[in-house]
Amino acid sequence: MVEDVKKGVGSEPIRIRAHHILCMQGFQGLGYSKEFAENMARIKDQISQNPSSFIKVIIGADSICECCPHNFKGICSMESPSNNIRAMDSIILENLDIEEGSVISSASIPSIAMNLSRKTVKELCGSCSWRNDCLYFQEKML
Repeated sequence: MVEDVKKGVGSEPIRIRAHHILCMQGFQGLGYSKEFAENMARIKDQISQNPSSFIKVIIGADSICECCPHNFKGICSMESPSNNIRAMDSIILENLDIEEGSVISSASIPSIAMNLSRKTVKELCGSCSWRNDCLYFQEKML
């Protein structure tokens, strides 16, 4: 299990939903809108440039979702029985052996994401509309 660490003094952890841990690994500047893509890039850069910072892994709308055009007061309008994003977050947490609400070091994110098997990534990300543009998905499928 990934160890839940305490947040650094004076700084709040960045809220990241579980599946965004994977999305950040393959992000190439594309998104649902210009604002969403810019926000994703800013958060990804903030995390990678500050390895001593922390993230809080959650299920549901996170800091990245704040600029998504599908986010309405913290609820994703794309969520449906056939597109259950919260369930995907839960499955990813289970596969990464992380509990919802855990606070983890941002430096550990790349290694955590790479721990998933090719089969698991295909099951989790295989129907994602971004898979053809996702470097993480493409690398894992080699």
